[in-house]
Amino acid sequence: MFFRYALWIFGFSVLVRCVNFPYENITLSDADVATDPSIAFGSLSNPSIPPTSTGCKVFPGDKQWPNYSQWAKFNNSLGEVLIKGVPPATVCYTGAYDASQCAAVTAQYFDGASITDDPVRIENEWLDGDSCPAQVYNNVPGGNTTNPACNVAAYPAYVVNVTTVKHIQLAVNFARNSGIRLIVKNTGHDLRGQSTGAGSLSLWTHYLKDFEYLPYFSIGNYSGKAVRVAVGMQSSDLAAAATKSNVTIVIPGGPTVGGGGGWFMGGGHGFHTSKLGLGADQILSLELVTADGRFITADPSTNTDLFWALRGGGGSTWGAVTSVIVKAYDITNAAAISHPIVFSTGNSTSTIVSNEIFWAGIRTYFQWAPQICDVGGVGFNYIYNLGNELEFTVIFFMPGMTVAQADAFANPLYLALQKNGINLTNPNVVTRRSVSAAVSSLVNTAAIAYPSRGAGEMNVRLASRLFPRENLENPRLFNATLEAIHTAVVMGGYTLHSANHCPTLAAAGYPDNAVVPAYRETAMHAQLWDDGYAIGPVELQAQRHKRFARYFQIWRNVSPGAGAYMGEADPAEPNWQVAFYGENYPRLLSIKNKWDPWGLFWAKTAAGSEGWEVRTPFPQEVPTQNASDLRFCQPLNFAP
Repeated sequence: MFFRYALWIFGFSVLVRCVNFPYENITLSDADVATDPSIAFGSLSNPSIPPTSTGCKVFPGDKQWPNYSQWAKFNNSLGEVLIKGVPPATVCYTGAYDASQCAAVTAQYFDGASITDDPVRIENEWLDGDSCPAQVYNNVPGGNTTNPACNVAAYPAYVVNVTTVKHIQLAVNFARNSGIRLIVKNTGHDLRGQSTGAGSLSLWTHYLKDFEYLPYFSIGNYSGKAVRVAVGMQSSDLAAAATKSNVTIVIPGGPTVGGGGGWFMGGGHGFHTSKLGLGADQILSLELVTADGRFITADPSTNTDLFWALRGGGGSTWGAVTSVIVKAYDITNAAAISHPIVFSTGNSTSTIVSNEIFWAGIRTYFQWAPQICDVGGVGFNYIYNLGNELEFTVIFFMPGMTVAQADAFANPLYLALQKNGINLTNPNVVTRRSVSAAVSSLVNTAAIAYPSRGAGEMNVRLASRLFPRENLENPRLFNATLEAIHTAVVMGGYTLHSANHCPTLAAAGYPDNAVVPAYRETAMHAQLWDDGYAIGPVELQAQRHKRFARYFQIWRNVSPGAGAYMGEADPAEPNWQVAFYGENYPRLLSIKNKWDPWGLFWAKTAAGSEGWEVRTPFPQEVPTQNASDLRFCQPLNFAP
């Protein structure tokens, strides 16, 4: 595969071939598979599906599951990069117990790297049933004898530690031809369970890391700076690389989020959302392996249907992306508040107010918040119900602003809050030229007011809503929206986390992609969190979610026709086709059926996911992989 980009030399545009990353030049050929049908390429025009008497993918222990010699042969073809899917906390349980190893695992269990650098762990572990958590310590004689046994079967059976495109092609072909469930894990920053699957073969793309600055790139209707990004590059990697290249790029807000995969495929918001658009709006070209095992390009002139779908149409369903080329911008100042606006009804903060004044302050902030969009900024805010008190915190990120400009912009908010009786000392504002420094400042600021929770402790259940700007500007809708938030926080006891940003088509600058249309109308991506959801047995989780769903339905009722950001959403979202994809869904489903007639790439609520389901004995409100008789099957009433 090659791309063309232009270098300006003596005033002339010179077309230059831009080769792939080195790992993308190691690919599978027809000659490689000529004598081994288990790794043969598929045919999109004449797909053959492995026969099964149950309508299910094969599972470890099934008669059709590949035997040891077949797995060994497959591993040999990979160059010995196949890993058994074993969670790290097995050393804390009876049978594999090791006191020193358990202590080491437990000590680092909530570090972000302990998830990104592990082949099977994901951030929201309730999605795999909390099947083997390290919530035990080495002072238990003989290991974990009080908690249920570690269920290794809830994790992928094998993991391919991907370092070349050939690895992906081999795994795709082997899984498809053998009738094995296939999943893709990048960093494991996964809130809907897309990166985990019991008894599956997993593609672990975390170590595909590379970055290239392209001073001038021209494709379709875009001409300008660009960068090529390997799929395994995390937000922290990208911030450092962009700063070194003296450019700004749109990246995820969290340091453990992968910037070249599922983040942008689902839309992808970040610190520059209002000014430059979503992650999906930045994509100029992609390289990927499709379900037939072929390595292809998708761009404005090649495989254009996939190019449209991949930019906002959801991850884990179109293929395994290996790299993307994205727009880059001149680096500019960005102002960030170094200490957040914080007030509460109790002793958790220094600014203590009455309950009445607290909600007056909330009203004031959200009435003012749409203005953040008008200047290209982002406001991240939280309302916590801490049991005996409420706490509110908000931080801003203002691309292109100086300290003086940011202070002047926010001053009307400070004055309005003071009129409410909330006497704040104006938060300090800092400015950074480096995008990584500005982002780091904001992330560190968030930690100041955020209740203690490590990156791996985000084991919460959540749902989200893209409240239209009208809900904050129309008095009737605003009152209804604020009442819905008040009810969920006060009566429900839940946490609100929202981002005030506006990824309009004008900000996107590269329209016609598959981002849910509702996202173009929003001024508030709001999430409701049930922090205690993961505690307790499955039956209790089901009851908790039914209660949670009743409160969240009020949010839907006050925003009819709005959608949800699929990257941070409930895997049990009702009518998810409309909520996550809107009017784009029929087109997306058609593209899915064309490029993956096998349904090989699958994730719950992904385009085309109606064709398969995870069968467990548990209530449908509890998506989980922790079941001894779990199966991945076509629905009994499924009619393709």
